Amino acid sequence: MAALLYLLVSGFFFARGLIGHPGYFIGRETDPGVHMWFFNWWRFSLLHGLNPFITDWVWAPLGINLAWTTCVPLPSLISIPLQLTVGEPATYNIIVIPMLPLAAFAAFLLCRRVTGAFWPSVLGGYIFGFSSYMLGQVLGHLVELGVFPVPLIVLLTLKRLDDEISPRRYAIGLAALLTVQFLCAVELFATVTMVGGLAFLLALALFDSDVRARLVSLIAPGIAGYAIAGVVLSPYLFYLLGQGFPHSPIWIPGTYSADLLAFLVPTEALMLGTARAATGITRTFQGNIFENGAYLGIAIILFVEVFRRRYWREPVGKLLTILFVVIVIAAMGPTLQVAGSPGIPMPWAIAGRLPLISIALPVRFMMYAFLILGVMIAMWFAASAARRLTKCVAAAVILASIAPNPRASFWVSRLDIPAFFTDGSYAKELSPREIILPLPWGDRGNCMYWQLQSGMYFRMAGGWTGISPFEFRRMPVVNYFSGAIALPEAGDQLKAYIARFGVQAVIADPKEANFPIWQQTLASLGVAPLNEKGVWIYKIPRDSFAAYAKLPAAQVEARANALRFDTILEGASKYLADGHDLAKLSPLELKRLDLIPRDWLVDETRHSYIGWGIGPAPGGQVAIIIGGSYEGVRPLIERYRATASEIYYPGAMRWTPDSRPPMDVIKPLLVAFDSTHLAAAAQSIRDSPPPEMTTPFLGADSRR
Repeated sequence: MAALLYLLVSGFFFARGLIGHPGYFIGRETDPGVHMWFFNWWRFSLLHGLNPFITDWVWAPLGINLAWTTCVPLPSLISIPLQLTVGEPATYNIIVIPMLPLAAFAAFLLCRRVTGAFWPSVLGGYIFGFSSYMLGQVLGHLVELGVFPVPLIVLLTLKRLDDEISPRRYAIGLAALLTVQFLCAVELFATVTMVGGLAFLLALALFDSDVRARLVSLIAPGIAGYAIAGVVLSPYLFYLLGQGFPHSPIWIPGTYSADLLAFLVPTEALMLGTARAATGITRTFQGNIFENGAYLGIAIILFVEVFRRRYWREPVGKLLTILFVVIVIAAMGPTLQVAGSPGIPMPWAIAGRLPLISIALPVRFMMYAFLILGVMIAMWFAASAARRLTKCVAAAVILASIAPNPRASFWVSRLDIPAFFTDGSYAKELSPREIILPLPWGDRGNCMYWQLQSGMYFRMAGGWTGISPFEFRRMPVVNYFSGAIALPEAGDQLKAYIARFGVQAVIADPKEANFPIWQQTLASLGVAPLNEKGVWIYKIPRDSFAAYAKLPAAQVEARANALRFDTILEGASKYLADGHDLAKLSPLELKRLDLIPRDWLVDETRHSYIGWGIGPAPGGQVAIIIGGSYEGVRPLIERYRATASEIYYPGAMRWTPDSRPPMDVIKPLLVAFDSTHLAAAAQSIRDSPPPEMTTPFLGADSRR
């Protein structure tokens, strides 16, 4: 009955908007299309005998190791019969709809085991499965929805502690659940291990000697369970760890951390979050609506205090309360943020430097906080001596405070795909396995679904897989197509990209907001575009830009970085020379005063990405920030090391001549000048222009 209730709730909120709207999917933006691509990729690779972990169908011709992407192997394999019958996006919708009910039902089973009461357990399961965290993730991150093994692992552990199952059955059951979790989301496999280990240590410290002895008895079968899972997952682990792995966060932890106000103010994913006052606050949060699922609300926060007072004298009460508080603090990330503004450092600033933990996104630990919360609520409602009416009112208040957005259209989006990819026109203009450059770039468009719709007819020198190969990320034109229009010599940079990766056609969707700007750059290719079935096609003749292919990637990147940096530096020097207020110095101010090129776009939206930054620094200094690889920014470091007050690279690490930054990452370079040295540097550029200002892109003796 509980499972049916949860499924009905999911259908009412998420499936209702699909009725009468074929071609719609649950979620928004482009991440759902990526998961549809992964569904199709696993079927395609198995059908054609390809390695499902290594592919050059995206990021061609170099390819990518998909083991570190959100490739969701288990949901993908389960989806194959659906792909063959109903296609996409129906397959994706059918997989998503039961995900939250499945998580809720798993938590219900755990709560029922703890309390023995049905309705309190139904409530506890709902708190977990339909939490603000899950409601945010359902809009785009299928990989974060497969959390049902987590409460089942806790349930299995409790059964072993009570000697209801043998050590062997515990090891086998744990191995099965860990394997399922790994194949749904590698990140969740890692974090459940972290949180489980923390809970284990806390329990050892809080419970009596009898319970501690039983806890210690879990170690051997627990290790055996992990060992069995490791054997089963060994092919995946080989590609995950044996082929290299990230040594630093894939995403910026501060961007994906819970704002202090996020615990009190809901996003639009919740009914209360639709109020104008709420939306005004949530727009200041870092990250996106998917990753702002930390909302607890006043009702639940007050309940936690009620629970603490009732159960603090018991070891289990201490365990749940302490674990809940620790996880909430961890979710805040390395810096306390209030309405998007950074404040004091938080414990994650230290913990996030540890291996493995550094790759996890802080806000995603809220999933565990909601599981603990579900158990707390079930325990209190099952054991409280309050009248039934009081309990019903309390439950109603809690449910109302976290109710999902009731608007059906909020949860669904239309999959808008040009007819070029749906009616077979691509086969008339492209050759099989031809490499194209799709625009919009990456997560700004649905290029992954374009390829899916074509039956994997062509390859792409790009894609949207979360992580991307370094050799692509370092190319300046990537940031240009990502929205950072401030790119000198954009036409030459595009030619260098096309030549380096063997692009045979550029296919652009004219609906993209920046397409008019791109047109100017695409026109420099010297080929007439074909306007066909909703896309513009630029066919690149073979060896058109062969001279560009000979340029080292480091040289191409360093040239763009230097031209951009020097332009910003000159603009800042003119800004101060004209008597403007240093405290107000910003990219927007330079743009407003016409001190940077007019075609450089500066987005006024908070947290927007433009690829560079400038502002006042302590001591009346000016700080210029630009992103790049070490090879790409090293010429700037060498040029300005004698005049700059401070140089930081990579990121917040002070650079010294003895620094040895990693060579395969893109990080911010910060160079700080006092006003005198800034003016001197700008004058030096005017008196003795650096080489990139005096030589053509291909060199003085090369022909274009």
